[in-house]
Amino acid sequence: MDKRGIMEEIMKLTVYGSWHLAEVYAVGLCELGHEVNLVSSNTETYENYKKGKPPVFEPGISEGIKKYAESGKLSFSNTTAGSEGKTDICFFAQDVNITPEGVDMKDIQDHFRKAIEGKNFKILCVSSQLPIGTCRRWQEENKDIDIVYFPEFLRFGDALKRFIEPDYIVLGGEASVVQKVSEVFKNVNSPKFSVSLEEAEMAKHAANIFVAMTVSFISELTKFSEHFDIDFEKIGAILRADKRIGPKAYTLPGLGFSGTVKRDIVVLINEAKKLKKQLPMFEQIIAVNDEHNKFIEYELKSRFQTFKDKKIGFLGATYKPFTSNMRGSLVAPLMEGLKKEGALVVLYDPLVENNPYTVGSINEAFSGADAVVIAVSKKEFREAPHGELISSMRKKVIIDAANMFKKEDAKKLGVDYSSIGRGKL
Repeated sequence: MDKRGIMEEIMKLTVYGSWHLAEVYAVGLCELGHEVNLVSSNTETYENYKKGKPPVFEPGISEGIKKYAESGKLSFSNTTAGSEGKTDICFFAQDVNITPEGVDMKDIQDHFRKAIEGKNFKILCVSSQLPIGTCRRWQEENKDIDIVYFPEFLRFGDALKRFIEPDYIVLGGEASVVQKVSEVFKNVNSPKFSVSLEEAEMAKHAANIFVAMTVSFISELTKFSEHFDIDFEKIGAILRADKRIGPKAYTLPGLGFSGTVKRDIVVLINEAKKLKKQLPMFEQIIAVNDEHNKFIEYELKSRFQTFKDKKIGFLGATYKPFTSNMRGSLVAPLMEGLKKEGALVVLYDPLVENNPYTVGSINEAFSGADAVVIAVSKKEFREAPHGELISSMRKKVIIDAANMFKKEDAKKLGVDYSSIGRGKL
């Protein structure tokens, strides 16, 4: 019986994967009351799992791994073969590598073969973000297992909560098999959609691309911000009050998207080309986003003729504030480019380790800097003694790509300040 007084039907499950998705699924499924065998074919990740160390920082995951390992609900293996691999359902939660074409299919295909090698389960529930049509092909090539596609809609920094309390659940596959998988989430009080494999795959593509479209939409509008002195934070609030748009819509000005969102668009554009079809709107979503994401570079170049011997400090570099994940970072390529142009680049991000630009304190990022770029807004950054930090800079240029400062506070700083889409300072 769980804390809500509901009788739980405990299932024995396998989660296969070596990165963010698998660690969240393993702890999340334990939270839902099930027993989980977490499988990683990566030796280092497997050994770290046993020590309670997840591959990526995500709030609640390290604590969850230790808690459920000690209670016996969570075990670890490096293969799905053997007695530990005998479970009701295997969740294939291997994060895919991103390539210019969208997805590294060779790598994910190799992991798929490793996941099914033991054949110790009848149902493989796939959550890896794959091109539409992949699950149908896998099903036709492996008729001795049933494949369900369960797209994930997680976010770095909030992933565990979104797994346990999702906005909705989508399960794609044969109806009788989907019904068996839905038992895993019997006590999750969210809308559930039973659809085909292809419809479930498209649901993931569509959700990501719709978000990307709204982000690029606002990015385009911010071009009017300076000339007409328009604060798009106010415009965003107005749009979210419109019931046709909704209170959680992505209508705030800021940097654009990267990583998995861009990948989904590229995947569908490439799939359309195979069908001899064009997707001009999707191509423009990427074009608008790529141009908009040069904001920091444009702002720095408008102030410095050369970056040689200039110190540029960065606050935050991860794609999302509450993660250590540098994958999809919008500023990592810029930092590399500035270094090649002769700049001294330093980064302060308390969650980022083993990065060549990392310094140990926010003071080191500001001291003697010609410019400081705020790429991610974090509580520690917002509560820092800004006046004292700015006084230690050589030139007082602040590029606030996270819109961390309120406009009235930015005016008081007495610096050369720039933010995104909030009009004149």
